[in-house]
Amino acid sequence: MKKNFKAEWLWAYLFIAPLYVGQIIFGIFPILYSFFLSVTDWQLLTGFGGFVGLKNYISVFTSPNMLCEIRNTLVFALISLPVTLAFSLAVANLLNKNIRGKGTFRIIYFLPNIVMPTAVAMVWKWLLNTKFGLVNIALGALGLPTPSWISDPDFIMASMIIVSVWSGIGYNTIILLAAMQGISREMYESAALDGAKGFRLFRYITFPLISPSVFFLLTMGIMKAMRQFDLVYMFVGKNNWTSGGPLLAAIRTMVYGIYFNAFTRLDMGTASAESTVLLGIIIMMTAIQFKLQKKWVNYD
Repeated sequence: MKKNFKAEWLWAYLFIAPLYVGQIIFGIFPILYSFFLSVTDWQLLTGFGGFVGLKNYISVFTSPNMLCEIRNTLVFALISLPVTLAFSLAVANLLNKNIRGKGTFRIIYFLPNIVMPTAVAMVWKWLLNTKFGLVNIALGALGLPTPSWISDPDFIMASMIIVSVWSGIGYNTIILLAAMQGISREMYESAALDGAKGFRLFRYITFPLISPSVFFLLTMGIMKAMRQFDLVYMFVGKNNWTSGGPLLAAIRTMVYGIYFNAFTRLDMGTASAESTVLLGIIIMMTAIQFKLQKKWVNYD
């Protein structure tokens, strides 16, 4: 009996080993190695230059770009995420009703999620072109202002948020729709007998029962938004990648700062220090979310 028990445990460990080995190699080790690099003078071309203690962290916090990067990262995350969730809830609620062609609509809404972020950025960069973009052509035809979406520092952050919302709705909608379809129709029928209808049904029946899914999307969404890089890299254009300027300053995020320090300045120590700071901010925001979720997430 003992032999069989040990054999079962051995097979169990063998089956889960690839997952744990992959997590250690591609997850835990890079984080620990980044901590190590953050306290060293490590140049990408010359390698290890000695330990410098907290010098890289001091350099990060005293950098004139750091405050700008934190502000832009938080602004992007705290605007794009709630807007994406709001639209996703609305779309999922509509697709949950008996409407014609809802299967086709589900595919259409999910398509942006399977397109590479770089391709999405390139397409939207063309759509938002000041002179030839379809967005400004449509706005001009309606007699509305046609702003310089991706060449004006006052509008480029809004443009990035619009693209992020557009590309994020599909995934969120599928998750929320699955949660809504798991709600028993008897719940709605009982509430309807008590006189509830319309928004009251959504507020008191639908949202409480899908709140775990909303919390999951909120948690994953804040992590994704805090790591925004693709849109920044594509929108600012090659001429602004290293020269800076007001256009880059308007959307320069922390991940862009990490990229700039690592692959433009070739300073892996400072880049690792900033990545550690970003990790700390994400952990702090996630901890706040888990603390607050007790007040509004219903697991019953």
